[in-house]
Amino acid sequence: MSIRDLQQILNGDIFTHDFFKRHRTLLLLIAVWILIYIYAGFYSEKQQHDLSVLKRQLRDADYELVTLQSSLTDLTRQSTVVNELQKRGSQLKENKRAVKRIR
Repeated sequence: MSIRDLQQILNGDIFTHDFFKRHRTLLLLIAVWILIYIYAGFYSEKQQHDLSVLKRQLRDADYELVTLQSSLTDLTRQSTVVNELQKRGSQLKENKRAVKRIR
């Protein structure tokens, strides 16, 4: 590569050659495809990041659900309800007879 070739590249004179004149649409198409490829890479990376954030949020929500279910089970247990009613001075009494089912 000579200095003259380097000057043509830096000045942009290389684009006036017959090869570039004849194939400018093909070169433009290749450049557009390269830009689309780069964009798709960044887009997929963003989608992967968003997906991992959503998975983390779902896992946290699932853990919170299990915790709340456990708390609700503890609060609605018969012995807990009876103790809470006694603390509040309620006149309600626990049924000592077995429940009969009507069919």
